[in-house]
Order: sequence, then C-alpha cells, then structure tokens
Amino acid sequence: MAVGFGVVGVGNWGRLHARVYDSTPGARLAALCDANLERARNVADSLGGVPCFARLEEMLDCPDVEAVSVVLPDHLHRDAAVRAAESGRHVLLEKPLATTEQDAQAILRAVRRGGGRLMVDFHNRWSPLFQPLKGALERGELGDPLLSTLRLNDTLEVPTRMLPWADCSSPAWFLGSHCVDTLLWLMEARQDRDVPVRLTSVTRSRFLAGNGISTPDFCLTTLEWRSGLVTHVENGWVLPESGPSLFDLKCQFVGTRGAVFIDASHHRAVEKHTERVSYPDVFVAPTCSGRPEGFAAESIRHFVRAVIEGTPPAVDGLDGLAATRLVLRMEESSRTGQPVEVGPLYEE
Repeated sequence: MAVGFGVVGVGNWGRLHARVYDSTPGARLAALCDANLERARNVADSLGGVPCFARLEEMLDCPDVEAVSVVLPDHLHRDAAVRAAESGRHVLLEKPLATTEQDAQAILRAVRRGGGRLMVDFHNRWSPLFQPLKGALERGELGDPLLSTLRLNDTLEVPTRMLPWADCSSPAWFLGSHCVDTLLWLMEARQDRDVPVRLTSVTRSRFLAGNGISTPDFCLTTLEWRSGLVTHVENGWVLPESGPSLFDLKCQFVGTRGAVFIDASHHRAVEKHTERVSYPDVFVAPTCSGRPEGFAAESIRHFVRAVIEGTPPAVDGLDGLAATRLVLRMEESSRTGQPVEVGPLYEE
C-alpha cells in the first residue's frame, strides 16, 4: 500500500511537492491544503483529483495522510509544523526551519512528542553541481582551505511579484539559509571537521523599501572558520529582470593545492532565444516525460524513501536549527554593525 502524503501550501513550490508525490513509486498524493481553496482544487484537478482543505486541522483528520510537506512562507512554519508533528505525522519542512530560535525549538519539541521524522528541505545537498566540490574536499584534493565565495541572488521579480510576503522575509532567510546550509554540509560542520567561529554581515534597505517592500535589498556576509578559511556569502533581491535567469548562483572554493568553480545558473547548457535570451532549467526541477526531475525533486523523493523505509532523513531538525542560528547571527551583525561570535550551532 502506497504511503499517503499531504501538502500544506500549494504555491509554486508546493505544486512541485504535490507533483513529486504523485509521480513517485511507493508514494501517493493523499490531500492538499491551502488557505486559497480554489488554488488547491486547481492543483488537485491537474493531478487527477484528491481531497482539498482550507484548514490544516481538517487535512490532519484524514487517516490517509501519513506524512506532510509544509510549504508555507518562512514566517509561518511554526504553527503548521508543530500541529503536523504533534499529530504523529512525518514532516518535510521547506527551508528555513524557522526564523526565530523559539520557533525552531518549538518545532523540534513537537517532533519529539509526536514521534515522527522531520526533514528540512535544503535541496542543494542533492545538486549534481556541488557534488564534485564535496568529493574534492572529502578527498583533500584542494589542500588546506583558504577562501570561498557563494553567491545566490534573485531578480526583482521574486520580492515584487513572486512572493507577496517578501516583507515578512529577507534575502538572508530566503536565500542565505540555503547558502549557509550548503557551506555547513560541504565543511562537515556537524561532524566538527570545520566550523564557522565569527561572522560579519552588512545589509542595505534602499530600493525595495523605497518601493513599499520593507525588506533589505541584499545581505553580504563574511564567515571566518576555525581552519582559517574565509567565506564571502552574497544574497540579494535586486538583480534586473532583464537577466537570462531568475537567479544567479555561483561558487568558488580555493585551497592550497587547487580550486573548484561552479556556475549553477548561467552555465549555458541550454540557451533559448525568443524575445530575449533565457537559460531553461535543466538541473533544479525540469520536467521529463511529464515527471518532475532534478535535484529539487530528488530531495523530496529522499523524504519519501525515508518515510517508507523508516530511516532517518539526510537533513534533520538539527541541521535546520544550525542554519537558523547562523542567519540569526547574520541579522544581529547587520543590525549592530559589529562582528558576531557564532557559538554552538547544533546544541538543542
């Protein structure tokens, strides 16, 4: 019998979760929940029809729903994740885990009470673009770490049209949380191979604030690691919409014996020339023969396998807590204008 999965929040990314569950062997899309019930029904109709609800409590009353994806705006994660976890469901929570220490801890406590599993969807860990760097670091091919740069920026379309809740988030939460998790994973911080010890962040609020969206334009962060590695992290929401891609993701890592350079957005693997040049998605979540593929779909399928097989997911609540704490330190530094000591990341 296939395991039933429900999805809370069926915007752009929630629809991907629904499509993945609908197309993965061993899984079954069991229900959808969205405050916009018509939107949920439209998604359900496109996938052959499943029960739809406007309230999470109603969906959790369905015995067919054994696990839940929470795909809500950053600041709304706590309530839905706590309710789903306390009901005993397994939970896949879109990043970030939460935007406050209190909310993050509340979610982890609810998971312990409910007895299910929690996975935070940091899908860069499944990206084929980062695997060569991960392998090179594990094998010591680059020598001692010297410097690295990770840049993830979005065009203005994201805060001005795609996210009506942009002023309840920030580039640090929406983009930076991905970056810091990727770095912690690459450097095996949870295994104490290397850890960030100090950071300095700078933000500016000019363009978006001047256009009625109360959120920073960008956040620039310098991370200093125990090994001596220095990392520059760049996250912004103000790239021009005329660009060929919705996002700009670049990474470089330099060591004493070598370097790795990654272009995850403007790689030009495929170019489409119509009214303007664009780079169609070939890695994140492309559709192949009607089925969502790519590393963003693969991370969701990993959650499916963890639920079916009863195994721990590769990214759990402690990983989510570490990323949340780092972004909170970034906010503290940008607010005070001072460097901040990072402190423990994985202690509950």
